[in-house]
Amino acid sequence: MARRRRVQSPKAISPRPFIGMSMLVAALFLYGWSVVAVPWYVSVPLLLVWAMLMLLSLAWWSVHPDRLPWVAGLAFLVWLVVMIGGGLAFDWLE
Repeated sequence: MARRRRVQSPKAISPRPFIGMSMLVAALFLYGWSVVAVPWYVSVPLLLVWAMLMLLSLAWWSVHPDRLPWVAGLAFLVWLVVMIGGGLAFDWLE
């Protein structure tokens, strides 16, 4: 007698990568706003950090999809630290 294969139900699609990418796009607005609030030599590296985090998220989309919200949270944290820390230390924000 031949054995029958068991049919497995398809796995549910996780919403985490979509949430992470949405958060990263929302962080882009904050990074873009920093261009008018801080000197150019701070906003350019900030935008490069955001681009690096976006590339990391694109690379991890299929490999580590559950990590994307954490990457987006890191983007918000980096922006917050630079804006508050630099604003207090160098008096950027008046």
